Amino acid sequence: FLELPSDEDNAYLPLVRVALESDDTSKGCAAAIQVLALRRSAIDRAAALRLLPPGIPVSAVARPFLIPALVDSESQVRRLTVVSALLRARYLRLKEQLTSAQLKAQSNLQVVPQLQSLNLGDSPLHSTKPFRARSSSSNSNAALPEVWIVKHFFARHLVIQARVTNQAALSEKAGRTLTDICFVVAESSEDEAIQPLLQVPIAVLPSGMTGSTWCVLSASPGRMESSTAQLTCELRYTVSGQGDIMALNPQQGAMMGRTFVEELQDLEVHASHFQ
Repeated sequence: FLELPSDEDNAYLPLVRVALESDDTSKGCAAAIQVLALRRSAIDRAAALRLLPPGIPVSAVARPFLIPALVDSESQVRRLTVVSALLRARYLRLKEQLTSAQLKAQSNLQVVPQLQSLNLGDSPLHSTKPFRARSSSSNSNAALPEVWIVKHFFARHLVIQARVTNQAALSEKAGRTLTDICFVVAESSEDEAIQPLLQVPIAVLPSGMTGSTWCVLSASPGRMESSTAQLTCELRYTVSGQGDIMALNPQQGAMMGRTFVEELQDLEVHASHFQ
């Protein structure tokens, strides 16, 4: 690693001064240059050169000191470049592992803090099998990720889990990152009985990964006018830069990108599933 000169690095400068103060100027300069050559990796090179008399030819200093010092510096730059690339690769790998762990934790109904605060209960009364969510429009956006829906029914709540997979690696926009992914119930046919309560978005979803976004609705099955309610749903998300997973922590600032709102096919909710 590159280290700045410290007081210890300048310990050899007095030796250069002593050598230059010799009565024999030529021998003194030769001794000073020898000190520079032997201690070129530990001495403040710029300060040492300033001590030399202006009359010394460059050729006298070049071979024993300047050229080896430049070679050492170039070699050090190459080493630091390699180390920097290795550290960056390790940082990105750790970031990706952290994101994967966070996404895995957020996919567990019993672990998500926002859901725990609602005191839903130990387990749902009923959970549907996962089914594929599809766009309600025939001209759906090509950037739409794959979405699978699971409905979890509790006595007073409906929790919708949307499992989103960023399949960017299979598209021409390989390496894209999705951010701020949120499943939203925009409208309910039983607006007095089933009302949106909160959403838990996915902060960042790198290419090839799967995460869960949650939508919680308060439910009063006894107030439903019919046995089935229709929910109008949307998936909102932002497509960010290619392969950019540096802003995995949303507190560090949101990544810039294009935001999409995709209308999905309506969901049916049966009153009997709350029992």
